[in-house]
Amino acid sequence: MLLTLVIAFLSMASAMTVHGASRFGDLLAEADSVRSSNPKRFLEIIDDLDKRKSEATKLESQKLRYLQAFSSIYQDRFAEGVNQSTKLYGHVSDVDLKFRTGSLIANLTAISRDFSTGLPYVHSNLEMRDEVKDKSIRQDGIGAAAMFYNQMGQYSLGLKYADEVLGGSPAPRVKCFASSVKLESQQVLGKLDGSSHAFDSALADCLKIPELMAASMLRATRARELAKLGRIEDAVALLEQDALPDVLATHYPRLIAEIRSLLGELKLKKGDLDEAQKQASETVALGDAIKSTQALVTAYGTLYQIAERRGQTDQALAMYKQYAHAEKAYLGDVKAREVAFVIFREKTEQQTQQLALERVSAQKARLAMVFLMLLLVGIIFWAIQIKRHQSQLQRLAQTDTLTGLGNRHFFTQKSERALIDAARAGQPAALVMFDLDHFKAINDTYGHGAGDWVLKQVGKTCSSHCRKVDYLGRIGGEEFAVLLHGLDLPTAARLAEDCRSQLAQIDTRECGYSFVVTASFGVSSTAQSGYDLSRLLSHADQMLYRAKNEGRNRVCAYTAETAADYKSPKRAPTLSVVGG
Repeated sequence: MLLTLVIAFLSMASAMTVHGASRFGDLLAEADSVRSSNPKRFLEIIDDLDKRKSEATKLESQKLRYLQAFSSIYQDRFAEGVNQSTKLYGHVSDVDLKFRTGSLIANLTAISRDFSTGLPYVHSNLEMRDEVKDKSIRQDGIGAAAMFYNQMGQYSLGLKYADEVLGGSPAPRVKCFASSVKLESQQVLGKLDGSSHAFDSALADCLKIPELMAASMLRATRARELAKLGRIEDAVALLEQDALPDVLATHYPRLIAEIRSLLGELKLKKGDLDEAQKQASETVALGDAIKSTQALVTAYGTLYQIAERRGQTDQALAMYKQYAHAEKAYLGDVKAREVAFVIFREKTEQQTQQLALERVSAQKARLAMVFLMLLLVGIIFWAIQIKRHQSQLQRLAQTDTLTGLGNRHFFTQKSERALIDAARAGQPAALVMFDLDHFKAINDTYGHGAGDWVLKQVGKTCSSHCRKVDYLGRIGGEEFAVLLHGLDLPTAARLAEDCRSQLAQIDTRECGYSFVVTASFGVSSTAQSGYDLSRLLSHADQMLYRAKNEGRNRVCAYTAETAADYKSPKRAPTLSVVGG
């Protein structure tokens, strides 16, 4: 953080014009110095400067526009701030100010989750960083890029640029944020050794300034590491006594949600259901400010487990649905970030290669025949590259990258077309949905590596039971569905039972741990549900949840009798249950 400048008030009447210009520059410097430490004073100065902008030089006027764009952070007008910054970026000629403007765009687009807009500016900033004269501005911009990449889920890049900042003896504020980004990246990438020295040192640096936001980020990262090491009590104490009070003072919803949801999850592990429910509920109450976040997924998962432990079946079902919905939204956000990064990377590579080709062409201008040959080769090369990239993007949009199965969108698209064809031909079809039992417990107990291994094995096992005319897809975190062409309800139920049996026989020792994999299945068919996919999914979903409530690891089929029972409020539905 910049030191606050002392403004000298000059009162000689004979030099009023000169001193007026100096006064504008002094106010500009003061506003810059207090922009993150004293928001109220900062906004007051910006208002004063706007009234006196006729006194400014061209560069001072551009610096004022930069600070006005920065002020959007305190007024929740992020889109307006991005618009102001991007316009300024295209006109400013001063390299340091252009670099600062690019860093501001990175921060604003990361806050508003508009990564596709921010990526080009982050890339341009990093390319021009060696031209920046002011060391502190350069390091602050590289730190902003590191944080942007972490927010986008590109933790390797975040770690790379955080290390670059820390290797250059940065100012305290920049060092604080770069350290928090580095430790977060190392944790996600599995590069921490479990010691507390790096955390303690970074936290001490942040608290000296103080920078509560970065300190809260560090404590959240440390708490996860402690929990990973089995030190739940220490993790809870760190969050409850230190992190929560400080993070509330930042008024930043996403960070507050991260601390509260993590604390609720850890309280649940300790068996403190009341406190776990309080923290999870406070997270959910943050509303739209935390939509599509892992914190919201964690909070609903905690509430679901609490209701289940208390035997509140209806509440557990409601919370599980909210959990599934939040997880799908979060996974969609993750996928969107991945696609945005892939598209930008491919575009950048193409531009880089195009520039290289143009340089070669300029050097070989005198050799017309060679130039034409190179151009022809280049056109063919680009055609192949574009076709390959289009195919890669299409596969990325249709495929679940972990299991190799179709994703929810692809499954829905293919299934709807297949049902239309089946209806025209008068052929039956059936739909099977299944959800892995206690999958979160597998992740929590054995780690996400084991969980990912299980998902892959489930995909392979169930694929072996499907024909070429069937469509199997992963439609949620641990939720799968398969549309079976030409099969009636009893046949589909038998196939589901075969899958259930095979899943239970998966040998998990290959992943390093021994445990049993089971799943709960729901089956519906066109004979009872018609040829509408959403109706088939709804009925299969009802049976899946019933299978869960009846003890898991079983198959429930939606028959005419169950359809009538679901319409009647007087008694629980009678289900066709296969297996146990």
